Amino acid sequence: MKRLAVLALSLMMPLAASAGGLTVSDAFVPMAPPGVMAHAAYFNLTNDSPETRRLIGVRAEGYAMAHLHRSEEMGDVATMSSVDAIDIAPGQRIVFTPGGLHVMLMHPAAKQAEGDTVLLTLTFANGETLPVQVPVTRLRHGS
Repeated sequence: MKRLAVLALSLMMPLAASAGGLTVSDAFVPMAPPGVMAHAAYFNLTNDSPETRRLIGVRAEGYAMAHLHRSEEMGDVATMSSVDAIDIAPGQRIVFTPGGLHVMLMHPAAKQAEGDTVLLTLTFANGETLPVQVPVTRLRHGS
C-alpha cells in the first residue's frame, strides 16, 4: 500500500525542478538488478540564466556516494571516468544519458523499487543547490 501511495504521489509531482534559472527535467533512475551496488541517474539540465553555471557535485539520499561520471567509447573500449565539473552556458541544455554523462549512484542503503524516488541534490560552484526528486522506473527503451 505504501508503494502505491508513493507511486501516486510521484505521478502527481512534476518531473522537473528549477532554481535560479536552472531546470532539471525528464529525470529518472532505472531500477538496478538485484545485488548491483552501483547504478545511475539521468536527466536534462538547462541553464536559462544569463551567466554560465558550473555543476561541481551531487548528493543522493539513500546512497553512500554519488558522483558525476561520463561513459565513452574509444575504439572498441568502453570507459567511464569521474567528472570534476560541468559548465552550462546560458541557454545550454546538458543531457545526462546512458552511454554519456550520468550520475553514478553507489552503495544503496536499500533496494529501490519502481515508484520509489531518489532525492538528488545538485551543487553548483556559486554555492547554490538544486534538489530534485527523481522517480525510479523500469529501464526505458533506448536507454
